[in-house]
Amino acid sequence: MARSAPARVAPVLTMFVVLSGLLASCGGEEAEAVPVLAYHGVTTDPAVVGLPSVPGFFDVRLTAFEEQMAYLHDAGFHTITPSQYRKWVYGEEESLPAKPILLTFDDGQTSAQLATPVLDRYEFQAVMYVASGFADGSFGGPNGEPGWYLSWDQLEDMRASGRWIVQFHAGPMGHAYVDDPADPTCHRFYPCRFGEDDATYQARVKSDVAQGLGAMRTAFDLPDGWSGSTFAIPWDDAGTAEATEAWLSAYFAELFPVVFVQDSYDGGDDNQRFRFEIHNPHDLEQFESALDSPNFARPDGR
Repeated sequence: MARSAPARVAPVLTMFVVLSGLLASCGGEEAEAVPVLAYHGVTTDPAVVGLPSVPGFFDVRLTAFEEQMAYLHDAGFHTITPSQYRKWVYGEEESLPAKPILLTFDDGQTSAQLATPVLDRYEFQAVMYVASGFADGSFGGPNGEPGWYLSWDQLEDMRASGRWIVQFHAGPMGHAYVDDPADPTCHRFYPCRFGEDDATYQARVKSDVAQGLGAMRTAFDLPDGWSGSTFAIPWDDAGTAEATEAWLSAYFAELFPVVFVQDSYDGGDDNQRFRFEIHNPHDLEQFESALDSPNFARPDGR
C-alpha cells in the first residue's frame, strides 16, 4: 500500500501539465486589445497599385498580402470569428487564442479569392462583408467591369471552404453611388436624404437592410432573424452620432451588436469599433505599426 501513493500523484501532475498547456494555447490572460484589419480586393495587376487616383486603389497587392499574413503568423497571431469578437467587446466569457486578430474584407470582390490559398497556408479565417446588390450582379467594377463582384454561388463556395465567414454589408442599393438632382452634394444610399421626409427616408433605408439580410439568410441557409455579430458601414458613413444622420447611427446600433468604422471612429459609442483599412501602397512597416493602434482596445468598463 505504501507504494500506491506515487502512482496516484503522476496522473494528477500529468493533468496539471496538460491543463497548463491548454491555458497557454488559449492566450492565458484576457486580451486587452484585438486588432481588426479591413481589406477590399487583392490584385496582381501592377497598373492598380500606385496612386490614389487609379481605379482599384483599395486593392492590396497579392505579394503584400502574403507578406502581411506571414508576418502575423510568425508574430504568433491567431484569427478569431465575429462571434468571438462580439463576446470580447461586451466582456462575455470567451476563450480567445493568444494574440487574437480579426481579418475582414468588404464588398465581395472576385479578386478576394486570391486570398484563400494564403489563408489556407497559415490556417487563418477571414470575414467577408456581403453587399447583396453586388452578389446579385447588379453592379460592375469601377469602370463597369463585369464579374468584378462574387456571385452568391462563389460566396457560398468560399464559405464552405471554412476559410471565410459571411457578415452583412449592404442590401440591393445600400452600397450604391447615387446621382440624384434632389441632393447633388450627397451620393450614398444610406446617409443621404435625396429630398425625403423622415418617414420616407427611414423606410427606404430599413427596406434595403431588410432585403439584404433576407437575401443572405436565403443564400447561406442562415436562421430566421439572423443579422450577424458585426456590421461594416458602407463608405464608412454615419459612423458617429454627430454624422449627417444621427438616426442612422442609432438604427445600426439597435440592429447590430458591433458596427465597424474606419476614419470616422472617435471612440464615443461602445458598439462602434475601429478597423484599420489596408490598401496600397501600405508597406510592411506601416502594417506593423497599425497593429499597435490604441483604438483596438476594448471599451472602458468591459
